[in-house]
Amino acid sequence: MGQHRVQIQIVPNRYFPPQMNMVISRHLARKLHLQQHTIWTAFGSAVGTGLVALAQTRSPLIRISASLAHRLHLTQQLSTHVRYDPQGRVLRFGPILGILINQHVQETEIDQPFGAMTRFLEECTLAGKNRGVVVAVLRPEEILLEKKTVRGWVYEQNQWQKALLPLPDVVYNRITSRRIEAQPQLQQKIQQLRHQHHVSIFNERFLDKQQVYDILKQDPDIRTMLPQTYPFSPNILRIMLMKYPCLYLKPTNGSLGNGIIRVTNHGGGITCQYTSATRNLTQTVRSIPEAMKCLRRRIRRSPYIIQQGLTLVKENGRPIDFRVLVQKNIRGEWAVTSTVGRVANDQDIVSNLARGGTLRKAGEVLLSLQVPNKPTPAQLRAKAIQIAQTFEQLADGHYAELGIDLALDIQGKLWLLEINSKPSKTDDTVTNPTLTTRPSVSRLIDYTCHLCGLVPAAKKRRNMKHTPQTKPVRRKAR
Repeated sequence: MGQHRVQIQIVPNRYFPPQMNMVISRHLARKLHLQQHTIWTAFGSAVGTGLVALAQTRSPLIRISASLAHRLHLTQQLSTHVRYDPQGRVLRFGPILGILINQHVQETEIDQPFGAMTRFLEECTLAGKNRGVVVAVLRPEEILLEKKTVRGWVYEQNQWQKALLPLPDVVYNRITSRRIEAQPQLQQKIQQLRHQHHVSIFNERFLDKQQVYDILKQDPDIRTMLPQTYPFSPNILRIMLMKYPCLYLKPTNGSLGNGIIRVTNHGGGITCQYTSATRNLTQTVRSIPEAMKCLRRRIRRSPYIIQQGLTLVKENGRPIDFRVLVQKNIRGEWAVTSTVGRVANDQDIVSNLARGGTLRKAGEVLLSLQVPNKPTPAQLRAKAIQIAQTFEQLADGHYAELGIDLALDIQGKLWLLEINSKPSKTDDTVTNPTLTTRPSVSRLIDYTCHLCGLVPAAKKRRNMKHTPQTKPVRRKAR
């Protein structure tokens, strides 16, 4: 299939020869293996009949009539890719990447209509323009399956504008509410997009902590990295308190460190520590039954897990862990995009930035740690790749981005704390805010191109450090 980067120009119908609605240079037509005849044209889910005339130029410009542009939902001049399939006689423009969000759009907030996600979404649209990918921001209710269109937001002339577009080629799920994501009507819409409209959808759902543990413990190598984890129950709490001096209780569907409880058995009693919106709360009781009463008031009916506590390395008394962001690259392989050390607030029990933790470069943190057998940054990255590959092999669903949380204990042993399918994209997670486009955004556009069969010419990549890459994992049939 021939492909090329082109400019698309919309021209009034009256300027076209009779029975023609598209003009392409002979030079471009040869590159695409396109002959002068009637073809199909496509942009996302929109399809129209293309009546091609060839021009004696070498320009990568394709002129299309206003009526054909209307059928394809093209509203302005566009720089994008064009691919031609000679067997199906389909000339396809795009691709279109839809980023699915649940945030209410504040149309009156010109600078931040999507709140803390605005800058990330702007980066995605600008990176998409540079690569010939059309990026639109979508809300679930704006996907109109019966009309095969979406009412999305595009970033044009330094401002967000509403636009009517075809269904996208690819959807990146950035819904941040588990409740909204689990709604039956949204799940039905996602399934229809995938199976009826052949839209590639990745990071399609949140991960359940207990399910992730049960999946990964099937692998003998990774099993040794997992803290013992069980669904919460009074009996499990009693057994684990007798075995481990410290436990962590975590909401099965929690995120950002919310709802975590630390339970410590120190001989003279049992201490329960909680985090609230403004402070930490500590309560000490004398027995396990009393601890259960205390915990029941906090947990109520929410599903929780109990996890073995670890004696993690610290810096100035503050626990440290590592967040490794792994993403699929232009070849569809897992690769490490960033690795950072997260240092907990000295008053908190978790290291999440949302709870007052701070970011540092992983190499600097590892260098400062005085522990035996500590891994190198390269070993940390290689282990994250292995975890991502194993998870992909064993889990259901299509994932292309995972936040993998690793930690070291005082003996230098590496532990896997958590896998997150919706790593934060707000501005406070950027370790180098001077970059025009953060590397994770570039890789997102790369993977979109991969899914659509676009292979750009080799070139130097800026702002992207060398990261370990491995052969793609053969995915089981879904």
